[in-house]
Amino acid sequence: MRNALEASLRLGDILMSKNKGRAGTHTTIIEAARPVVKLLEKKGRVSRGVITAGVGARTQSIKVTPLPGALHVMVVSKGSRQELHVYGITLSEAKLILTSIEFPGYLINFPSA
Repeated sequence: MRNALEASLRLGDILMSKNKGRAGTHTTIIEAARPVVKLLEKKGRVSRGVITAGVGARTQSIKVTPLPGALHVMVVSKGSRQELHVYGITLSEAKLILTSIEFPGYLINFPSA
């Protein structure tokens, strides 16, 4: 049973990464995540995730974590946090996109090598 589940998850990752743009029907994006989503959707598919309000962050930040078949992107602003899942983009591609001049006020975190 477990191998069948793992195979279906890999197939889902492959199918999800084929197209660019938005994944799913959830469309709400926090203001701090709008430019992040806009740039990432040019190269891959972005699934909007959970929004958490009442975050007491001092600066805006982006944290990228690799997952099997996707990237987990956490965007934090002074009042909220949003999780995104990005398909069809490698960690190195995300680093190139997110370290562009589009995000001068963001603290950007990638896993250390």
